[in-house]
Amino acid sequence: MPLHAGIHLPDDEVGNCRQFAYLLRAEAQHLGVSFRFNTQVGRIVPGPEPALVHTNVSPEPSRFVVHGEDDRAGGDTLPLAHAPDTERFDAIVVCAALGASPLLRPLGLNLPLQAVHGYSVTAPLRHHETHPEQGPRSALMDERFKVAISRLGSRVRVAGSAEIGGSLRQHNKAALATLYKVLHDWFPGVARLSHEQRWKGARPMLPDGPPVLGQSGIDGVWLNLGHGSSGWALACGSARLLADAVAGRAPAIDTEGLGVGRLKA
Repeated sequence: MPLHAGIHLPDDEVGNCRQFAYLLRAEAQHLGVSFRFNTQVGRIVPGPEPALVHTNVSPEPSRFVVHGEDDRAGGDTLPLAHAPDTERFDAIVVCAALGASPLLRPLGLNLPLQAVHGYSVTAPLRHHETHPEQGPRSALMDERFKVAISRLGSRVRVAGSAEIGGSLRQHNKAALATLYKVLHDWFPGVARLSHEQRWKGARPMLPDGPPVLGQSGIDGVWLNLGHGSSGWALACGSARLLADAVAGRAPAIDTEGLGVGRLKA
């Protein structure tokens, strides 16, 4: 007789990365940070006062596929001209994911970043007065398909897949079908899929696993890249490490093995 078992993690938590980013943006603006959206950085000019050459561009369509609701993000916080502009800074941190490669390559740094795409489907839970607690109460992992199911308030999210290469604009039907299957296997009929959000995102990874953090070897340019599927989990710690390094403070953790030197070797 087969043995079925599960691991219960009572202290495990689930968060909404997108909502966290919106709240973080608002707090940063309150502290005086200026954001430039719909802006294409064309070139980095290294030096004691490094510069960015950028151009205002038309917004791209959202990668969310939304059914039943409007999911538009806010506009720019600062208006920009369409002509190329050059701005100088005390330091530049490159955290542009896959967009970092074309910016760094002309400066002699060719990082082996590779996109590993993942998918998610998020939908509101059906409301039944007799079964108010239907659906997941926290997070669980289907180890057969390596798919995670999470509860986000009144919604359920199912996420997984590891698609190497490809395009963000093309959704793999088989990958999405696996997500629907896992959701149905564990919680049949709990989601209002007519109001679902389908998402595909790139997780930039480096061949040896850890991200690359710190000095780039290029004057005035710092790196914060290659976190893979642990991007949100490592985001705040990586930002603190970079802030300390740029300011000349001793980092709170040992940074050995996180520098760009290991990739050059």
